Amino acid sequence: MTTPRPTARPTLRRERIASLVAAFAFSVSLGVGTITIPLLALSAGYDAPTIGFLVATAAALQLATRFALPWLLGRFRSRELIALSSVMMLAAFGLLFASTALPVFVVAQLLQGSARAIFWTSSQTHAIRDQARPVERLVDLNVAGNAGTLVGPALAGLLATLGLSVALIAACVGALVAAIVAMTLRRLEPFDRARSAGTWRLLRRDGVDVACWASVVGGLWWSMMGSFIPVILVRAGIDPIGIGWLVTASEGAGTAALLLQRGIRRTRVRRAVRVAAATALVALALMAVAPATLPAYALILIVGGAASGTVTTLAPAMATLVAGPQEHGDALSLTGTFRAGALFASPAAIGALLGLVSLGGALALATLVVGVPGLLVGRSRGRTVVQTE
Repeated sequence: MTTPRPTARPTLRRERIASLVAAFAFSVSLGVGTITIPLLALSAGYDAPTIGFLVATAAALQLATRFALPWLLGRFRSRELIALSSVMMLAAFGLLFASTALPVFVVAQLLQGSARAIFWTSSQTHAIRDQARPVERLVDLNVAGNAGTLVGPALAGLLATLGLSVALIAACVGALVAAIVAMTLRRLEPFDRARSAGTWRLLRRDGVDVACWASVVGGLWWSMMGSFIPVILVRAGIDPIGIGWLVTASEGAGTAALLLQRGIRRTRVRRAVRVAAATALVALALMAVAPATLPAYALILIVGGAASGTVTTLAPAMATLVAGPQEHGDALSLTGTFRAGALFASPAAIGALLGLVSLGGALALATLVVGVPGLLVGRSRGRTVVQTE
């Protein structure tokens, strides 16, 4: 008589593959949009300030949505939220395919900003729910996302030669695939909000303040990569192709760092987060004063990219390690809110400083302002308390 093989492991393996496919498809869609939407706006006759307003609109709603995520995660299944956010992204690109009127652009950007917030937090909570190795699950999910954001812009550039509408179709396909795959995930029940201490009260937990500060550092880094760092590189005489390769190398270093951290012990997460956040801040400061040469900038961006990639994944993971099973959604929403706040506020703050100091001075001042709290948070408590489920 033969004993039937257990089915739990194959089921979990299929679940993980589906989660990674959804993250990759959504990220490809997002990456395509990063290139296509500004080009579409320019071709429709909008000027640079208007495009900047549209980008800020998406960032503002992404931040606002972060505040509502604990409520959403307590009332809807994570797979439903993943599917909903993918449909929202599909609708955003679909609207632009139909019209390029300014009100349509605004609605599309609002949909995209909200969709990004919902998708990533709900995907992260789903990935670590009932899992013995949450750090590994978050690393895998972020690597899949990074792969998508690397493929998306290149795909957009290729398809844009055939027409911007063709690129928009590709973005729609990516979002549609993510929505379909999301509904094959497990039907995990919503979080029980009654069994959570509350989102903001988690800041009292040992290590959560460090994780939130590090998330601000990560948001600062990525906001600069998408705004003022390219300006510094252009002023240094580096051509667009060189800038593209530098950004790709930085993001690739972040992915490589994630893979190296995949098997990190829980007891070492706190130190890794602190070191990575400090390294990213030093890299930003060096961008302000480094010799204007390609090798110097390449070294700084690769090291900074590796550090920021580590922070992006390990900071949320650090918060979940001291949260209870029903508090994971709150922990991820909290760190995501701090990151989104930095993404939204940093470019505006540095832009305001440019009327008083140089770009290098403004960047150095921003790193100082963000770095000082890192010397204070987490110092009055002991080591991170790791909860096992």
